[in-house]
Amino acid sequence: MFCPRCGTACLPENKFCKSCGSALGAAGNAQAAAATPAAPAAAPQPAAHPGAYQGAPAPPPGMVPVVYQAYPGGPQQVYYVPAQGAQAQAAGGFLAGIRERIRNLASTDKLEGFSLRELFKETFMKRGAEAVEDYLAVGSPRTTPPLEMVDTNWPKPWMFFRVLVGLALAYAAIYALFLYTLNEKPMIAIMVLAAFAVPVATLMLIWEMNTPRNVSIAEMINVFVIGGGIAVVMITLWYLIPIFGQVPGVVEETSKLLAVIFVTYRVRGSRFPYQLNGILFGAAVGAGFACSETLGYGLDTFVQTFMQFIQSGGLQKLLQSQASVPYGEIMMPAMKATISELNMRAVLSPFGHIVWTAIAAGAFWRVKGDRPASISMLLDGRFLRAFCIPVLMHTLWDLNVIIPTLSNTVMLGVYIILAVASWYVLFTMIQQGLHQVRDMQKAQLQHTLNHVEATLGLGAKVPAIVQQRAPAGA
Repeated sequence: MFCPRCGTACLPENKFCKSCGSALGAAGNAQAAAATPAAPAAAPQPAAHPGAYQGAPAPPPGMVPVVYQAYPGGPQQVYYVPAQGAQAQAAGGFLAGIRERIRNLASTDKLEGFSLRELFKETFMKRGAEAVEDYLAVGSPRTTPPLEMVDTNWPKPWMFFRVLVGLALAYAAIYALFLYTLNEKPMIAIMVLAAFAVPVATLMLIWEMNTPRNVSIAEMINVFVIGGGIAVVMITLWYLIPIFGQVPGVVEETSKLLAVIFVTYRVRGSRFPYQLNGILFGAAVGAGFACSETLGYGLDTFVQTFMQFIQSGGLQKLLQSQASVPYGEIMMPAMKATISELNMRAVLSPFGHIVWTAIAAGAFWRVKGDRPASISMLLDGRFLRAFCIPVLMHTLWDLNVIIPTLSNTVMLGVYIILAVASWYVLFTMIQQGLHQVRDMQKAQLQHTLNHVEATLGLGAKVPAIVQQRAPAGA
């Protein structure tokens, strides 16, 4: 609905224009018709710019009108900008529309006060050993901070970087040792570190985003190991049925979410009621499954490359050239191919299973809260709409499997888009989790105030005092 007087877009239930105050509906049309004198027929005019409304003055040369509206149904203002700037703004509006649709699907709000620079500003700050121990020694019933002490601002994680650097240095050192000595024994350690370093560091990042600090490292490791193992077993069994191999997004995301629910079902009561807890548990299961899957792909690459090396006669030539050949040198071609595969999957791991399962579990926890899990929660519309996001992201991630002719350049673009979109959704859910903690703090404070008033009898005395003082001021 548009205002008949100024052309402002208004909601159907509005009775008056938010911009000029004119009456809307039948009365507004009649009023506008009575106030406007009949005009002679004019020649057809070219269509106005989409950003302008009827009655706007003609734009200056080289400029186009653009309408600014702070919120839906709010007042509109017309600005004139260069044509090139309008094209850039239109592109920004297109992206804003996509973000709005994603937020509607995830049932989240626009990011507020979020900045990557602010988020990671304390990453490189020096801290002593005692500070690290105190930082990690939280999450048990005795070390969880009270609700009123929880900071509901955006957290500033830093421990994840230390974990990443430590594991990366260990990986590089052992790999260098293998290249120098050609000893085959460090090969398993190299593959494990390559598969685990980035997922574990990413999981630590999301653990630091859990501002209630009510999940211990021990609990997170428990969900990481057991939940990730259950997900691997479930997905492997599902893939024994050929038809499920055609829908990996549905099978894997559903299995990982069920693993999250199963491994946390033993925890009853209100110990983990926050949406941020669900996000962390989902990330833990996703990271556990991602590490296992990466190791599996690495093993496949090693076996295939080694078999090709043998079939091509490389092993025979190598044995003929030297009397005694170290096992490490025999396995070197396969090992290099395996490391290349593991490194690629490690770089991509923060944008796949970890973030997808975190979104799915966060959406489920939003419905679950502090209640035991039930089937009805899985059928809740708010959860199902949000669950479609990781399923769709996963399906698009495997687009080159569905369409094998896609080039690596195209798939790189797909990965970048999906990575940005997935983390954008996750950050909006983290913000929603922070708001949930803030609302619970307000509710707890109000409950405390009500209890104090009831204990002191203020609720009964205050009205009596007001009644006694009222006649004196009359």
